[in-house]
Amino acid sequence: MSKFVSTLLAISLFGLSSQAEDVSEVSASMSELGAVKVIGSSEEELTQPNSAHFFGKEKLEQQQQTDVTRVLKQIPGVYVQEEDGFGLRPNIGLRGTHPHRSRKVVILEDGILIGPAPYSAPAAYYTPFMSKIESLEVFKGVASVPYGPNSIGGAINYITRSLPTQNRAEVEVAGGSFNTQKYRGNLGYVWDRGAIMFEGTHLKTDGFKKLDTGRNTGFDKNDILIKGEYRLPGDRQQSISWKLGYADEASDETYLGLTLDDFANSPFRRYAASENDLMKFEHQQAQVTYKTQMTSTWGLWSTIYRNNFHRDWDRFNNFRDTTIDVNKVLRNPTTGSNQLYYDVITGQADSSSVGAGADIVMANNDRFFYSQGLQLGSFSAHQAGEFMHQVSLGLRLHEDQIRRDHTENIFAMTNGRLVRTADPEKSTNKTQDRTQAVTVTASDEILWNAWKFTAAGRFESLNYESYNGLTGVTTDGSQSVFVPGVGTLYQFNENWSWLAGVNRGMSAVGPGQTQSNKAEESVNYETGVRYSNADREFFAEAIAFRADYKNIKDTCSFSSGCTGNALDQEFDGGKALIQGLEARFAQGFQYKNVYLPVSLNVTVTKAEFASDSQSTNPEWGVGAIHSGDPLPYVPQAQYSLSFGTQYRKYTQEVILSWTGKMYDQTVETDRSEIPAYGVVDWTAKYQYNKQGNFYARVDNIFDNDYLVSLRPFGARPGKARSLLVGIKHTF
Repeated sequence: MSKFVSTLLAISLFGLSSQAEDVSEVSASMSELGAVKVIGSSEEELTQPNSAHFFGKEKLEQQQQTDVTRVLKQIPGVYVQEEDGFGLRPNIGLRGTHPHRSRKVVILEDGILIGPAPYSAPAAYYTPFMSKIESLEVFKGVASVPYGPNSIGGAINYITRSLPTQNRAEVEVAGGSFNTQKYRGNLGYVWDRGAIMFEGTHLKTDGFKKLDTGRNTGFDKNDILIKGEYRLPGDRQQSISWKLGYADEASDETYLGLTLDDFANSPFRRYAASENDLMKFEHQQAQVTYKTQMTSTWGLWSTIYRNNFHRDWDRFNNFRDTTIDVNKVLRNPTTGSNQLYYDVITGQADSSSVGAGADIVMANNDRFFYSQGLQLGSFSAHQAGEFMHQVSLGLRLHEDQIRRDHTENIFAMTNGRLVRTADPEKSTNKTQDRTQAVTVTASDEILWNAWKFTAAGRFESLNYESYNGLTGVTTDGSQSVFVPGVGTLYQFNENWSWLAGVNRGMSAVGPGQTQSNKAEESVNYETGVRYSNADREFFAEAIAFRADYKNIKDTCSFSSGCTGNALDQEFDGGKALIQGLEARFAQGFQYKNVYLPVSLNVTVTKAEFASDSQSTNPEWGVGAIHSGDPLPYVPQAQYSLSFGTQYRKYTQEVILSWTGKMYDQTVETDRSEIPAYGVVDWTAKYQYNKQGNFYARVDNIFDNDYLVSLRPFGARPGKARSLLVGIKHTF
């Protein structure tokens, strides 16, 4: 790993002076902008008139993480509600947005929407596999304006592994705790007009949770990536690139947690009622991109893409008697008849001894998604007197769909195991939502002396249709959305710079909604300063942010406690106010031939409702919401501290991530606090020669037991201490 802090400082000292380059120099790097990368690289990160963070290749290589949640916790303004401990389904929030299923964040892969149905069903059950990811970009403020549909807090761009520059083959093998096994192979071939790369990864584990019945609680994942590029002949610079991907997963995951007493005694326990819970999915993707540089100052690109996603989740849903609230049973397991139902869930009693109402309902949520479209982009640079303009234009024609086929089966708890009853399978949901979106974007970045100005806008025209297969009713609608934003950066000298920006946040009403008829709307502000001193190897940044919501929305999902008619429905919450501070500091120390990089990232957030209302949304809680009540699952404070050592062929890093307290719902009645917790991870790498290295990673070194969620049913833990060791060699 290179001297990260030194590199960061050297980059920051370029400042705006390096950006006042002539037009030809700007156009020379044009092919790397827009189609794949948003920020571009860490060189641009530090001179953006907005909060922008680039988590680069060397950092990811050092940490060897397969869990994106542990990466994102090292970035200011980002927080993650853990769910399964492995990052299979991360719940990501930015600047106070609700993290459940990352539905308030735009998720991109190589600059293209990657959610299964980002308009029709933004709750993302799919996230790119970290094994194929080379770097990450997180951007907020005006930089997120061009990326709909739900860029209220910002956007995250996963950048897949780059094409090779020479023929190569790479093999990686790793193993560790809980019978974890990882196998990855990469093969790249280069010729005079292009390159192609094949990569495949298999990752499996038996899991760290312990089912009462003795079954495994882990997962098996596979991921295949094929990328290529062909540079067309001719005087004009132009190329065609393509990407094909396939991924599947089988994970023994559940929504069923524990009582607080059971969590205190054995946090990794899994009750018998969840023994058959199994999520399976398949994901296929294909995209083709054409790029051309029309002139020395004007470039165009176009990408056509298609993503298919099918997920099938068998899981514990509730009791046959739906008046029994599973969450209340687990909150108060010894109160009244709750003890009887608790004994059934844990397998200590047969459901027949309680009555037919105590039988277990297993849901099968079978869902089919597609997302497809055409994305066009243009970048141009030109000088106008003392001003240099870098203009980006974009057009996206997009369509996505979700088709739900939900069923239920009844099981009896018998001698601690689930046994299928004679009840026929019941269909509970046959709906289909489809959205067509036309998105037009424009931005102009203006450089003038020590100033940088950015103006951006996004216009979207949406048409949606919803069909209910059980009732035969079809509904449709349309909506238009305009999202503007402006930002500025002023560089006082080679050390100090100041930034400020304001943008509108907007999320349209989705298809098939009956609870919500208002768009989500906010005005977002940010301002901050950056300081760098290369001589002292020090960098610091502090950015204050504020989001005034005219109307805050929430989509009710089962993962947060919603069932029945409320499931997948949007709710209006009225006014809300989110404000806070993001800060990061980096310092490099040199002691003889040992380099010691230290970095600290801090986020402080106050997220609360700003008006009184009556909530019927189970995710906020059912009852009265008062001004000043907290938004759920937004930590009040979060920080990460990392300390590294670089000595010859050996590098290591210790990372402390601390998450402040938060609440499981807004309504005060039955509101519970999720206590603050800290986790320490460690990574090390030994480069035995230029071709290969050994690495090791320990997550949760001190084996801290910590609570991450109380939704939808009971307490669920973070990951137990785990060790992974591996070898990576390039031929």
